[in-house]
Formats: sequence, structure tokens, C-alpha cells
Amino acid sequence: MKSYRMQDMTFAEVKEYLKNNKTIIIPYALSEQHGTHLPLDVDIRNCNFVSAKLAEKLNCITAPTLNYTFSGGMLPGTINVKPNTFSNLVGEIIESLALQGFENFIIVPGHGGSESLLHLKESLRILKWLNPTLKETMILLCQIWDFSPSWTELFAQHDYHAAWAETSLLLHWCPEVVRMDKLTVMDEPEVAERLREDPDSYQLRESFTEMKQEVVQTSQRADVKIGVMGFPEKANAAFGAKIEKEFLDNAVPAIKQALAAAEEARKTGKRIVQPDNVKMKINAI
Repeated sequence: MKSYRMQDMTFAEVKEYLKNNKTIIIPYALSEQHGTHLPLDVDIRNCNFVSAKLAEKLNCITAPTLNYTFSGGMLPGTINVKPNTFSNLVGEIIESLALQGFENFIIVPGHGGSESLLHLKESLRILKWLNPTLKETMILLCQIWDFSPSWTELFAQHDYHAAWAETSLLLHWCPEVVRMDKLTVMDEPEVAERLREDPDSYQLRESFTEMKQEVVQTSQRADVKIGVMGFPEKANAAFGAKIEKEFLDNAVPAIKQALAAAEEARKTGKRIVQPDNVKMKINAI
């Protein structure tokens, strides 16, 4: 193919592509604070670079990147879109592409926000539940870190947002946008340590009562001025290259196997019945 990006193709080229390939990658991310040393579009760069490499390896195309989702952060430059709005938009994108003939959707998040990820996966499950025309579609939510042991190992070292991994990836992909000289500007030590111990501790959750039935009021804690959650000073381009290589080495064969399994299942009609081992979920609400 001349290009792996759908936006570079004509409608006639997409029509020709669909004769032999029903797979498309959907990258998504957002504009969000990443400390004083990284640009706001770190997550967008994450999914764009990875999706381009993945498309080349899988010989498939990528949809235009969806640049809006939910962060929860409230520092300037962060653009929040409610999880339900974001999830509905992704669902409608999939429905639109499915009408054209696409069957395999590989969603690549550049942003790791748990609220958006959890909401998206459940929303897409319900979308397939209520729209029988999507029964033959396969939707994969492929987070970069899931396929990189080096990245997930950093979680055990309390390194998360705008830190070792993300800074290393940008030093590998586009070092010209990284301002390592700005790392002198950080949150107060006790705040930085709290964020490393619990990355969700940037949130202030308040309520009138102790009742589990009450919906809490959430905001960003006033003492979070920078929001780096980890050790960006340890970053280097070689580590970023290692994360990229691990992702491709692990994700590509896994996705190829999934694509083959889905194609076989469509032919035979056989499905894997997934057990639901969580009983009486209503009690946890």
C-alpha cells in the first residue's frame, strides 16, 4: 500500500482495500498535562507512533486518530471529554466502519486513564449486545503497556504518568519536543511521593455522608501543581526503543493469531463462551 493511513487514501482505494482486508486500527488519546518537560500531546504521539508501526507489521490501515477522551486532570491545556461522550463516539465510529465492511477493530489507547478505559470496554460490550449487526465484528482494546514487560515493571516501581516510560518513548521518537532541562520544576516532595504511591491521589473526593449510596464530588487536589507521577529523570531513548520493540514483538503475533481465530470462527460459527464468575454485581454498587 502507498499509505497505511486511511486519511491519505481515496474512497476508491479504501473500497479496493476492503476486498482483501477487513482490519483497521483506531488510535485515541488527548491533550493533557505531562509536567513541564513534555508537550501536551504526549498521549497522541504515543498512539500515533505505535499505530503506524503496528499497521505496517499487520499490513492494515489506521483510522484518523481520535484526539479527545477523559483525563480528569485540571491543569491548563488538559481537555476533558466525559467518558460516556467519548465511548459513544468510539462506538459510532465502529458502527460506521462496520457498515462499510470492516470486521476487525484494533483500538490503541495512547492514554491510560482508568475511567475512560473501563467505560469504553463496557460501553462497547453493551453496543455489541444491542446491535446484532456487530456480532461478526471483533474489537480488541490493545494497550501499549500490556505488551511491554519493561513498561509494566515500572508500575511496581511506582512510575506512571509523564515519567520514565513516556519520557523515554518521546526521547526515542521525537527528542526535539522533550525539555529535560525543565525537570527542576516539580511538585513538592511529599506531593510527588503521594502521587507515586497512588496515581489516583491527585483526585480529591468529597461527600456529605459516609453512605455508599452517595455520589461523591471529585476535583483535583490543589497541591498538585505539576502532576508527574514517577521518575522522568531516569528516562533515555534506548529504553523507549526497548518498549517499542517489546510491543511489536508481543502484540503483532498475538493480534495475528486473534485475527485468524476470528476468521475461522466466522466460518464455523463456533464461539468461546465466557463465564461470568462475579455474582450479584448489584451488591457492589
